[in-house]
Amino acid sequence: MTAFEGFPEICSTARIAAPDAFGYWEQLVAGAITEVSIAPTVSRPFEGRIRSADFGDISVGTVVAEGHELRRTRRHIAKADEFHVIGSVVLAGHAEVEHAGNRVELAPGAMIFYDTSQPIRWCSQGLIEDLTVRVPRQRVVDYLGIRADALPAGMVIRDGGVGPMLARFFRQVAQLHSTDPASAAVLASSGIDLLGAAAAIASGERPGRAQIEAVNGQQVLDYLRANFTDPGLTIERIADGCRVSRRTLYRVVAEFEGGLGAVLREMRLERARVLLVASDFRSIAAVATASGFATERQFYRAFHVATGMTPGEYRVIARSGSPVS
Repeated sequence: MTAFEGFPEICSTARIAAPDAFGYWEQLVAGAITEVSIAPTVSRPFEGRIRSADFGDISVGTVVAEGHELRRTRRHIAKADEFHVIGSVVLAGHAEVEHAGNRVELAPGAMIFYDTSQPIRWCSQGLIEDLTVRVPRQRVVDYLGIRADALPAGMVIRDGGVGPMLARFFRQVAQLHSTDPASAAVLASSGIDLLGAAAAIASGERPGRAQIEAVNGQQVLDYLRANFTDPGLTIERIADGCRVSRRTLYRVVAEFEGGLGAVLREMRLERARVLLVASDFRSIAAVATASGFATERQFYRAFHVATGMTPGEYRVIARSGSPVS
């Protein structure tokens, strides 16, 4: 099965051979996502895995499961105490969905919105993995300033940008939760802007300014993570790579703690810490270059300021198994 990382709150695994044992899997899905009825679509023993974490109003979950059919019926809806909007990003596999008058096929990278006040039929014929972000329905309505019937239920974003970006963001939130729950909760609450932007895009509306800034900020961070090892990274290249103006980029990075330089420096230092312990990197100069520092001297200075020790001292302590900061 696909490995999960960073979802500390609920972690449940099921291996089910008999169709009537799906009651157990239904309970797991109800706890992490919403109440449904489930039946297998494969003849082999069913395997499924759920991990989820709650951050106040926002819940994040990842599901990996064999082929199955999921239905949320009017019976489930009548019993519900609260309704939610769920943004779901397919990470692997394929599914067919019928919801709110829409019938769509989902492939990796696609993002779909569900309104749990309406029936849902969802079906996969093989292994599938997706990430879900669940928010109370009324909060989404109030936040976006729209009518409840204008929610983008059953609508899909297929551009390959917003959905995967949202998935990366909330996976990072969940990973942070295992080491710093308070910071993770703050970060998760800001994710409502990303979710709101995705919902607006799905419904054909233009996102508000706060939502656009959230998308731009996450886009810049994603670009930096992919390119921070390049010592020649410039404002112009970042702006071009993110398809934003320099003015927009300056506004976005002004919100980063310490500014753009601090974010790049921390990414490079984190990579350097890993490489200093790796056996295939013998010279400090090679670590500096592979981490994105322009010179070895620049690396030494930044590393000493951040850790209080030289890269060589850090390497000796880390390789000895002693804790290092």
